[in-house]
Amino acid sequence: MELEGHTAVITGGAGNLGSIVTRRMLEEGAHVLIPWYKEENWQGLQDNLPEELKERCKGLQTDLTREEDVQRTMQTAVERFEKLDILLNLVGGFAFGKKVWEMDVNLWDKMMDMNLKSAFLCAKHALPHMIKHGHGRIVNVSSKACADIQSGASAYAVSKGGIVTLTRALREELKGTGVTANAIMPSIIDTPVTRDLMPDGDPEKWVSREEIADTLVALCSDRLQAVSGSVLRLFGEL
Repeated sequence: MELEGHTAVITGGAGNLGSIVTRRMLEEGAHVLIPWYKEENWQGLQDNLPEELKERCKGLQTDLTREEDVQRTMQTAVERFEKLDILLNLVGGFAFGKKVWEMDVNLWDKMMDMNLKSAFLCAKHALPHMIKHGHGRIVNVSSKACADIQSGASAYAVSKGGIVTLTRALREELKGTGVTANAIMPSIIDTPVTRDLMPDGDPEKWVSREEIADTLVALCSDRLQAVSGSVLRLFGEL
């Protein structure tokens, strides 16, 4: 098991993608803390985990756009599991259809908060624990939408483009600390929700949740400690 003895905080870890990633991280031996916002998502994850994995998976109700909540989450992970090795910023949201001059500022703020501010706050409060122990892995999630911009997706694309810039900035600031920061950039992720939203799409060309989980495990392992500041394009056949 590649991650045995490691502690991970996985934002969005009870969601459509996160539930698969969380299970894979647990199977690789990690202890996992899931900051959850909706109790039904957390309960759904718990209901689908084998008993032997539940013991290493804890949850905490958290609003990832509130700094005090994020700080408490990272401190809780350290108190429960003694250290913090891994931060996966999977949480996020998508809004599409409004051009810049049509968009309400609240929608713009929502995309920045969910996709970018949450990643910033989590990195800010996870990093002191990682740097203290000289070891850590941060992986953020961007999107192909910021490289292949479509009309009506500006707020989402800008927020996900910010993730790439944040990751590159972290790489420079973390030199010599033993902590790495990378990002993945998926295209369309094959989830039940995506299939419902895109009934005419071709899932064979999309990226599976299992492929993403495999990539994240590799980036969080010690065998890729030389990789930092990278943005891995998981585009499938698109």
